[in-house]
Amino acid sequence: MSLANQKYVCILKEIINAGDLVTTRNHEVYSHFDLPNVTFTTTPLVTLRKTAWKKALREMEWFLSGDSECPKELLDWWNGQLDTDRCLTSGYGVQLRQSTFYDFRIGDLGSFDQVKFIQDALKNNPNSRRLLMTTWNAGEMAFITEANDNLNTPTCCHSIVVQFFVRNGRLSMKSYQRSADMLLGVPHNWIQSWAMLMWFAHHAGLKVGSMTWMWGDAHIYNEPSHVDTAETMIRFYTGMDEVKLVYTPTSTDFKASDFTIEGDIPDPIVTTRPKLL
Repeated sequence: MSLANQKYVCILKEIINAGDLVTTRNHEVYSHFDLPNVTFTTTPLVTLRKTAWKKALREMEWFLSGDSECPKELLDWWNGQLDTDRCLTSGYGVQLRQSTFYDFRIGDLGSFDQVKFIQDALKNNPNSRRLLMTTWNAGEMAFITEANDNLNTPTCCHSIVVQFFVRNGRLSMKSYQRSADMLLGVPHNWIQSWAMLMWFAHHAGLKVGSMTWMWGDAHIYNEPSHVDTAETMIRFYTGMDEVKLVYTPTSTDFKASDFTIEGDIPDPIVTTRPKLL
């Protein structure tokens, strides 16, 4: 039985049955703010529907590279949210690799590489309680539409806090997601974050421990293709075979092509893609 599928279905049920129907920035949603955390110790790949896991890992490669320009193969995911140069000026990559802060040493703004900080700390100070990254720069996120000169740009950094924890040679991670699109986003967020955990662990000489997901606003759009997809997965869910993400590094950089799936991915219950909103 796939624990990812099991936990995913339980969350969908809870949102539909107990979520509030509210109107948000771009659509009416079933919204839930009090979901329990979920923890994974095996590959969290949702297979009830087709999860574009290779593309999700390519997106994580983009984020961790620090490049603001969106790769061509991700343009359909980011269409309408970029500036005229196809860049996301203050998005994930910039926040992770070039986060701005007031550097008292020079009396001016400085740039901070959070990814490198975590890499160095895992090797040199693994018991630290400061093994934390954030993509939420409050000022920049408040004005991201202006920064990208594009009023369609949402305040995009959804998984805003990631904290790492080392014990007994294993690296674990907790992630807080302020806004969780259960149909379009979450299945991809889980697998790409698990890959990031594997990457950090491998290059620090550690094994993978667990990944815990904490929720802010978890929602399902009140749109037929979304609600019908969720209800179909709930209705016809059965246990499915577990698959395993395998990492075979070719360099120290995060590369989507370095990851493969071990095991056969079962045919999904739902074959149509929910409508992009």
